[in-house]
Order: sequence, then structure tokens, then C-alpha cells
Amino acid sequence: MRPHLPEPPVAQPRIIPRPEHHLSRKDIEVEALKVLYRLHHAGYTAYLVGGSVRDLLLGKRPKDFDLVTDARPGEIRKLFRNSRIIGRRFRLVQVFFRGGHIVEVSTFRRRSEFDEVEDNLPPRDKTYGTPAEDAWRRDLTINGLFYNIADFSLVDYVGGLEDLKAGRIRVIGEPAMRFVRDPVRMLRVLRHAARTGFKIDAGAIDEILAKGHLIRLCPPARVRDELLKDFRSAAARPFFQLMLQSGLFYAIFPAWKPRLGKSGEQRLLELCGRLDLLFKAEQPISDSLLWALFLTPYLEREPRSPNFKELRDHIQQKAREALGGIEFPRQRQDEVSQMLALVEILTPQLHQNRPISSRFTRLATYPEAWLLYHLKETPAAELLHKCTLDKIPPRAPQPKRRRVRRRRGRGRGEKETGGEG
Repeated sequence: MRPHLPEPPVAQPRIIPRPEHHLSRKDIEVEALKVLYRLHHAGYTAYLVGGSVRDLLLGKRPKDFDLVTDARPGEIRKLFRNSRIIGRRFRLVQVFFRGGHIVEVSTFRRRSEFDEVEDNLPPRDKTYGTPAEDAWRRDLTINGLFYNIADFSLVDYVGGLEDLKAGRIRVIGEPAMRFVRDPVRMLRVLRHAARTGFKIDAGAIDEILAKGHLIRLCPPARVRDELLKDFRSAAARPFFQLMLQSGLFYAIFPAWKPRLGKSGEQRLLELCGRLDLLFKAEQPISDSLLWALFLTPYLEREPRSPNFKELRDHIQQKAREALGGIEFPRQRQDEVSQMLALVEILTPQLHQNRPISSRFTRLATYPEAWLLYHLKETPAAELLHKCTLDKIPPRAPQPKRRRVRRRRGRGRGEKETGGEG
């Protein structure tokens, strides 16, 4: 039997009244405010929670506004006809607004799904909890803050405000236990340190260095999805720098260790920095292009075949080897390997301004291969100007097929006639 989690302290939270903080309702999206007010007027506790509170206090614009309440999912559903309940084990409600906008509302939870323990509580009591329990189940103190719509105060059970002021990333609870129960929390520590520039608490760093190998116990698809968030964060370079320094990178991608070296690590960070420039400019980039760019330092010392099919197959084999620590779907493998092989073929032609064969420009990955080439080769100062889809040279026209005229055959009733008599 696994040990029980320590219960959160029963001490009262720190309440920061409106005059003592700068978080304002005018910075919260209208749809989230509508949901908060309807819950409040119906007699429920309603808080803005987590990353949205953290970002607003840091002067940033949140991507999402998550809400938490003491109303159960069925009760929330009755208040909002334009909503639906999703999830099996941990149910939450999505409230729909015009334009496809969605606000997610969850009920206070007792603990994280990764902190479930064996006890004799009824199933419902294992799921739902108090505001204090909900705050203590979260990963980091700076993500455990609440904004109360009832009186516009901040509610802090975990010391998150002090850590925000100190510029510190600190795990809620004991880092050793939290990382063992869910090793992905180690990635999240590095993620928020990279995005905020905060210093990681010494206790958390020590445990990451000691327990980084546990990341291999996580479902590969979950690790992949977590890393995609960091590719798209506009802070990929500082994140992967922390990944390399902590050893988590090589725990996930062990095949890279004998191949990269210091120069390879610097090349990886350089490419991540270029990626950050594009995401800061809100340039659209597909998952396949992200993985192709990521694999570039691993493949740069590989021998090249002049045959496109052989080159593509070789790259696909090496990509599977490099990404062994995550789940890489077959369709994505095909797209990425074709894109990387195409870049190898196009590079000498683009360097010499030679026309590109229509055989290659007709491939589905040609536009993204062209972008990948410039992500690798273009000076950083010109990157935003070059790496846009409207700059891609037009595809070569397909060769016209020669139309062969067929002679009309004689019908059955037709007779062969001679010349004029």
C-alpha cells in the first residue's frame, strides 16, 4: 500500500484585499466574468485560478481563464444551458459562447489524479474537496493562487504571492514525494522557470537531479504532449537549456548523449531560439515542422545518399532511434522524414539558385521543407522576413501530358465503302 499524502494545513489562507493588489476585472475576459458572476449570484463560491492569476499578477495576458467552484458539475450544468460535462474520473464543465469560445469550470478537488491513495472514503469524497485541498493538489505555489469574484480579493493557501515577489519556483509539498507520484512535475518546474525567468528552489533542483530517470516511467504520449507545449511557448531555448543542465533531456532522449557533444547542444539551443522568434511573432508552425527542426542536430552528421527514397528511409530509421522516449505516430514519422530528406535535396539547389524539380515541389511537405531550410540557414535578423508561407516560391508546374487521339472504330452496322464510282 502506498503511503498516504499529508493533509493540507488547516491554517486560514492569507487574504489580500483589492486595494493591496493590482489584479483588475478589466483584465479578465468577459466570458469568464459572466461565468464567475452567475455562479456567485447563485450562491456558490467562484474563483479564478492557477496560471491566469499568476500571469495577470506578472503583467502578462493569459491564454486561458480557468475557473473553480464548490458547485458540482451537475449544478453548474443547470446554471448554463450552453454547456456540457466532460471527463470520466475528474469531471468538469465547458461553457460555450459565441465564436467558439469555451470557458472551463471545475469543482474543487481533493487531490490530483496522480496522488490518489488507498483509503476508505466514498468515491465522491475522494474526488471533491475544499479550496485548501484544491490549492494543495496543484504543482507549484505560483499556480496555487485564487481570485475571489465575491470581493475581488486574492486567496493564498500555499505562499504563492511571496514566491512571485521573490522570483522563485517552489513545489507545493515535498518535492521528493510529488516527483515520485508524477515525474512530469519535473518538466513543469523547468517550464515555469524558463517562462518567468525565476530561480528554482534548491530543494526542487536537488530532487530533479536525483530523480530525473523516473521521467521514463511516464506514458510516452504524455511526455510528447508536454514537450509540444514547450516548443510552442516562445521560451523553448531557456527550457531546453534547463533540460540539458538538469539531465532530464538525456533521460527522455538517451540516444542523443553520445552524439551531441557541446557543439550539438549549442546547435539545438540556437534552433530553439529561432523557433522562439517565430512564436513571438505568432507564426503558425505544424507539429511535424517542430519535430523536424528538433531532430536536425541529431541528424546533421549522418552520411547522405543522393537517392531521395533511400535518404528518406534512413532518416525515418534514425528519427525512431532519436525519439525512442516518446510516442511518435507513424503518419508523423512519414511527414517528418520526408520533410528532412527534402531539405537535404533542396539545400544545394537553393544555395546555387537552381530551379527545383517539379518532382519535389509537388510533394505535400514541400512548403514546410522550404520553411525548415530557412529556419536552419537564414541569419536570425532576417528570419521573420523569410519564414512566412507567402514567401514560398510557387510550385513548379506539372508537365503536361501528351494527349493521344484515338481513332474512332467502325460501328457494327457500318460498311466499308470504296471510292467514288
